[in-house]
Amino acid sequence: MYEKLRKFILPQLIPSEARVMVAVSGGPDSMALSHILWRYVQEESCRGISLVLTHVHHGVRKESDEEADLVRQMAKKWNVPCLIHRFDAKQYAKTMGQSFQEAAREWRYSRWKEDMAKEGCLLLATAHHLGDQAETILFRLLRGSGTAGLAGMYPSKGSIIRPLLTFTKADILNYCESEAVPYALDRSNEELVYVRNRIRLDLLPELERSYNSRIQEALGRTGELLRWDEEYFDQQVEAAWKRYHYKNSEGTICLSLDVFEEPAAILSRLLRKAAMQVTQEPRGLGFAYVAKIMSSQGKLGWVQDLPGLRVKISEVGLQFSPSHINSRQNDGLMDALSEQRGLNLDIPLVVGQWTEISGLKMAIGLFKEWNRSTPNYSDRCENKIAVFSRGLLTRTSEQSLVCRVRREGDRMWFKGVGHKPLKKVFQEAKIADKERNCVPLIAIGTEVLWIPGVRQSGLYNGDYDDEKMYCILTSLSGCSNLNSL
Repeated sequence: MYEKLRKFILPQLIPSEARVMVAVSGGPDSMALSHILWRYVQEESCRGISLVLTHVHHGVRKESDEEADLVRQMAKKWNVPCLIHRFDAKQYAKTMGQSFQEAAREWRYSRWKEDMAKEGCLLLATAHHLGDQAETILFRLLRGSGTAGLAGMYPSKGSIIRPLLTFTKADILNYCESEAVPYALDRSNEELVYVRNRIRLDLLPELERSYNSRIQEALGRTGELLRWDEEYFDQQVEAAWKRYHYKNSEGTICLSLDVFEEPAAILSRLLRKAAMQVTQEPRGLGFAYVAKIMSSQGKLGWVQDLPGLRVKISEVGLQFSPSHINSRQNDGLMDALSEQRGLNLDIPLVVGQWTEISGLKMAIGLFKEWNRSTPNYSDRCENKIAVFSRGLLTRTSEQSLVCRVRREGDRMWFKGVGHKPLKKVFQEAKIADKERNCVPLIAIGTEVLWIPGVRQSGLYNGDYDDEKMYCILTSLSGCSNLNSL
């Protein structure tokens, strides 16, 4: 196993002088991968490769502390940097409205991305193996995935590498035994409450017993064949996109009506690509919605509202535009913003003062108190209020607290989650891309503290007995005592 990796796989996946972050859970797969990469770095020192280990403590099982110690001790023994993260995975899943496994995975990859940037790592190595690949392909097959999903995981995609993807669990356990690599066992992997666990523990063994003793290899081979097909389709779709795609004067994504002459395999991918550019939803448009657009056959006047977008067919072509304001934002703010093509905001906030936001019929203010004694208080105003700790003022002496629109590098911090790019926050709030440059927000540097009507950062929250400070965004409509601003 190691010799195959050393001679043929790792040289293909890892360039010379690369710094590689290794995701280590403490289980046999990731411990074996860590040992293999550490061994490779020592034996191929002329290539100048270095490692950083990262471990996530999900705060769920009592064994988690021992697993974190195991990873930390191994890193110390090898003299390799090690980052340990702790977070409440169950609470995060509840907050995000996701399943535990989905939420925990999102959090891990978000942290690893930050770790890679901080540590200067080019690649992230994960320990997915052939069994994981078979499980993934079956899981997606049961959900009705197309060829892109059934292609499974890629050995290398973007900054992620999976060196063990063609090796079985037995191969990995044999390696751990032969090299005396210690590891922990996660008993939650044996619980049948998760679909993936049932596929791994029930479905795959049954397929091996009754249908094909080498089902994992068969599914892995199927995934590889489909990856070849997907690479070809990607090339064809890019060429077709250049032929059919354009933007109209309003920035709407359009495809010329000739696109309907393309075969279904290309047409469906073009439709998904256009929809993704509007919604910024990485999973793309579902099959039923794609089929609905295809069934229109380019008929003029056809209109359909789909999740996050509206699709319309006119003389100018097939048009994809953001859907009407989401009910979550239906508070008057986005109505005002939708009339703007973009704002040029950079308003320093001064305690005790109101400042009008030009063109929006709104004003922003920062106050030590917010009650009937506050200057220009009015029951008739439509207010949005964020509460911050008064300590925020002492921490922002060098950088002003400002009201502005989004900028490159903006991010928000959430308790139990960490930082998220502002783009991700907008995507979760279903705010269309063309509206994002029109949304006023409160920030210090690149740290966004509040998006009125959407979300407030977990930083500088005014809780419990803290002295509080109130940031208010108010509508000027109908507020006679504010119209004098």
